[in-house]
This record gives sequence, C-alpha cells and structure tokens, in this order.
Amino acid sequence: MADEGFRIEGLDFLRGCAVMGILLVNIVSFGLPSAASFNPFTVGTQGPADLATWLGTFLLIDGKMRALFAMLLGASILLVIESAEMNGRDGLQAHRRRMLWLLPIGLAHYLLLWSGDILVQLALCGLIATLFIRFETLNLIKLALALLLLQWIINVATALPAFSLRGAALEPGATAAVVSQWRDYADSLGMGDSMAVAGEIMRYTGSYAGIFAERLAAVPRVATNQILYSWPECLAFIALGMAMLKGGFLAGQWQAAQYRATWRRALLVGLIPMIGLGIWVLLTADPLAAQASLFGWSVPLRLPLAIGLAALAMGIAAQHPDARFVKAIGAVGRMALSNYLLTSLVMTSLFYGYGASLFGAFTRTQLLLFVLAMWALMLVWSVLWRRWLGQGPMERLWRLAARRT
Repeated sequence: MADEGFRIEGLDFLRGCAVMGILLVNIVSFGLPSAASFNPFTVGTQGPADLATWLGTFLLIDGKMRALFAMLLGASILLVIESAEMNGRDGLQAHRRRMLWLLPIGLAHYLLLWSGDILVQLALCGLIATLFIRFETLNLIKLALALLLLQWIINVATALPAFSLRGAALEPGATAAVVSQWRDYADSLGMGDSMAVAGEIMRYTGSYAGIFAERLAAVPRVATNQILYSWPECLAFIALGMAMLKGGFLAGQWQAAQYRATWRRALLVGLIPMIGLGIWVLLTADPLAAQASLFGWSVPLRLPLAIGLAALAMGIAAQHPDARFVKAIGAVGRMALSNYLLTSLVMTSLFYGYGASLFGAFTRTQLLLFVLAMWALMLVWSVLWRRWLGQGPMERLWRLAARRT
C-alpha cells in the first residue's frame, strides 16, 4: 500500500502484480469452503484440470503474494519515513499514523466484508517493524532468515501431529476418543462426506447476519492463528523488503540484466523442491501431505520464490517502462488498497447468500474465469480513475486521515 508522496515505477508495477496475483489464491476462499485452501482433493476438484490449477497456484502463488505484500510494506515504510523527513515532518510519526489508520480499515474489511483480510496483520506488523528500521542491510537479512526459520518450526510442529493422529486412529484397538478426534480432524479438512464443508456452504449461502455473526465469533481464533502462523513470516519479509530497498533492488536501481539473472536463479532454487512437494501430494493423493506441504514444508521456499517473482516484475518494469501493460498494471498498483477492497466487495457479492449465492458451486478451474473478469475490471477502472481523478478513493481517504491526525 503506497503513498502519493513518492513514486518508484517498478514498485507500482510489482504492487499491481501482487494485488492481482493474490486473487488467484483468494478466489478459492471466496468461492469454496475453507477446507479447499489446504486440501486439493475435496470440494472444488473434479478432475485433472482442477489438480493442475491447484499445482500451479501451490508452486508460484500461494504464500508468495503475501510475501510480496510484506516486502512492499517494508520498502514503503522506509520511503514514507524518508519522504516525511524531507518535507520537515516526523518520519516515524508519519508511518505510525498510516499504520494506525490502516488498522480500522482492515478491521472494517474483516467484519463487514471478508474474513480473509490481511490489512490488520500488515498494519500491526508495520508498527512492530519500527523496531528495526535503523538496522543495516546485512542485519535485516539475518533477522528475516531467523524469523522465517521460526515460522517454519512453528508451522511444521503444528502440521506433523496430524499424521500421528491418523496412524493412531487406524491402529487395531484404537480408543474411541482417538478415533473421534481423527474423524473430527478429517471432517474439518474436507475428507469424505464432510459435515464441516456442508455446514460452511449452508452458512455462506445464507443471510448476511449469519455470516457476520460467524465472523465476529471467530475473532479470537483468527487473531491467535495470525500471531502464531503469520506474524513471524510477515515480519521476516518486511525486514527483507527494507534490505532490498537499501540494496537498490526495490528502489529500481538495478539493471534489467541483474534482475533477469536474479529471477532465473531464485526461481530455479525455489521451484525444484516445490515441484518435488507437489509430486508427492499428487502421487499420494493425501490431504495431510497437501496440508503439510502448503502450511509447513514450503515456508522457507517462499523466500527464493518471492525474490524471484519480485525480480521478474522489477526487471520487466525496468526493461519496458513505457509499455502499455506495464503502465496499466502500475495503475492497479497505485490503487492497491482500493483494488483489494473492491475485490472483496465484488467477490463476496457474487458468492455469498446476500448476493448471487454462488458459494461452493464452481470448481477451481471454473473459478479462474472470475479471476480473469476481476483482473479486467481492475485494469480498466484503475487506468480510467487515475487518468480522470488521480489518486484512488481509498488511498486518498487513508492519506487524508493519516495527515490530519
């Protein structure tokens, strides 16, 4: 999320790619029960095309777009502080005000529109990140690696016990309590005729009041899960984004050839083991393997993949700065907050019961048509709004609120 006080064209393009790309992940949460986010063998999958869609998202998108958003936030923190100080204002105070106003925007987004909000997490982690804005580049990288290692340990330690639980439940003479615990877990993951999946479809094709009540009741659980399973990683990529700005990467100061060499190496390093994980999941057709791969084992691989995708985007922007598609996606990036919120408004209106009630009605591959339509809307309205009215509506509101407090 950016401010109009400074501009790096490559960052605008990268931000636009991130806000468009994250819809490839979020569309599953918008249109299908939550089990589908971790289990490619449940509702939403009817054949090889859907498994291929899951694989492509698993390899290049899931977790990587959130990492890009965090990296961009890390860069923008330093840019906002620098811009404010150049204008004679308190840089740290300017940044904190932006985050403190992003927080209620995120809370409203979560409570009123969609439970998959990332703005609250970005705002709170953005405030915490003030602790290390003065770190040198190397120390920022060390911090990022330590935090990512911590996230990997937490996630793997959480995912692995499910294998032991299944093994214990399938043992001859397993106690009723163990069998019941496994059945509940398997049901929540969408295995078999899942009551959890059926209940979620019924709830999200129901009334707004019912959806809101469920969302409100889930606040403590969602907050705990974010702190444990997302904050260390988010802070890691914020720190990395700061380091990448200081090193010129996110400042757009590298040559196109440098970006090209970086994305080729980084994607190779990340994709080879990711492909191995994907093959393991598909060959075993095991929902637990899918969950462990997405939630646990792939966490450290998001580092080279996010860097590779960032280098690819920055390199395209550096090599083709005047291309129409670069300008158009850059316009999406300059209105990232507005586009993110608009996406939630459009998608929940399509899929939830108070709108078109399409929740659970499409496969993973069919949901890509909604992604393409939303991308077209983002591109058209962003270009036209920027041309006629300048700053995006939510960006303008956010900036005015932060400046006047």
